[in-house]
Amino acid sequence: MPTLLYIEQYFYPEGWGGAEIPRDIVSGLRQAGFAVEVLCGKDQYTPMRPGEVPDPSACGVRIFRVPRIAPGPIHRFKSLRILWFCAYAFPWLLMHRGVDLYITQTNPPLIVPTLAMVAALRGKPFVIIAQDLFPEAVFASGLAAAGSLPGRSLRRLFGWAYRRAGAVVALGAFMRRRILEKGVSPQRVHTISNWATGDTRRISASENPLRTEWGLRDRFVLLYSGNMGVSHEFETVLGGVQRAAAAGADLVVVFIGGGVRLPEVRALVASLGLSERVVFRNFVPADVLPLSLGVADLALVTLRAGFEGVVVPSKLLGYMARGIPVLYVGPDSDAAQLVRESLAGTCCAPGDPQAVADVLLRTVGNGGSQLRRWGESGRSFYAQHLARELGVGRYVELIRGLFAQESGSPRRQSGVARDR
Repeated sequence: MPTLLYIEQYFYPEGWGGAEIPRDIVSGLRQAGFAVEVLCGKDQYTPMRPGEVPDPSACGVRIFRVPRIAPGPIHRFKSLRILWFCAYAFPWLLMHRGVDLYITQTNPPLIVPTLAMVAALRGKPFVIIAQDLFPEAVFASGLAAAGSLPGRSLRRLFGWAYRRAGAVVALGAFMRRRILEKGVSPQRVHTISNWATGDTRRISASENPLRTEWGLRDRFVLLYSGNMGVSHEFETVLGGVQRAAAAGADLVVVFIGGGVRLPEVRALVASLGLSERVVFRNFVPADVLPLSLGVADLALVTLRAGFEGVVVPSKLLGYMARGIPVLYVGPDSDAAQLVRESLAGTCCAPGDPQAVADVLLRTVGNGGSQLRRWGESGRSFYAQHLARELGVGRYVELIRGLFAQESGSPRRQSGVARDR
């Protein structure tokens, strides 16, 4: 039985959606007959409650945890935590025996070249699951210029790591093109979408106690749920809300979550005179998602220009799985393509607040039938093409293909699997 080692900084019992994807993959691979091990950290954003979901170790997954380097909130000393995870992982991976294939997500980003070096020294194949792309995210956020010395160095380092991988998983067609630009062979790039995490039920407005508790009864709710990070766009959205409100639309915007742009969003809300129309709430536990997402009449997905193909907002899949209609604001991207293909909602370009206002004016108060069509179309498309069992099955097929290619090769080398 081949042994797989999966590497991701955040893992069970972490309740953040980005940690639930690897839990699903790992559990699926174990059920498919592979021996599976996990190297992860101890830090957590939103720990799950005991018994909320099955513990992967209960089905035979071995979990190894990197010791915690700093106490306190996870956002404190974040860079130090990332560096520590990779610094600890490098010698640990070199000394850990019995692994036939490594699999890593891109969190933290530096684990990708770290694992590439380990795999080269150990002569083992490895797989990269690109939840986001580096150093492209660094360039898009303005932290470094692509043509600078640090930028060129990062390009070479990550390009080398990606080209060494036996397989690279992209989340969509735009991300696939970005990966190919790194020089990765097309035969090694596989497109497998993420899926919705957590309880995918939706408790509708009429039965939802949060509507009353948060003062949303009989109001049209535009919901943003999740991280407010550097890749997300809010200026166009809030500008559109201001225009729609001025034209008579009775709506409220609910932000659930946090992130580095939260203070900026709060300041923008105040400067636009929207404080009476915007509600801010902290992250909620995973088991509360049916209630928190259920307050939405229309759900918001945003992306800043420059991040197309670098980041794919996973919240879109959570909305679609629950039948929540979507307003996407951002450049043409994997998310925009999915909204259009699934008919789950509508798209507006960044920098066009009037387009956002027009959507809101059409749907607030008299757009119920359109919203229902969007929600039903998104849920149907999700069930047919994006559901968890389909995605996990594609990962099982990919890994089996790698081992089949390995066993059929005249000499052992990094695995190559057929394109998807």
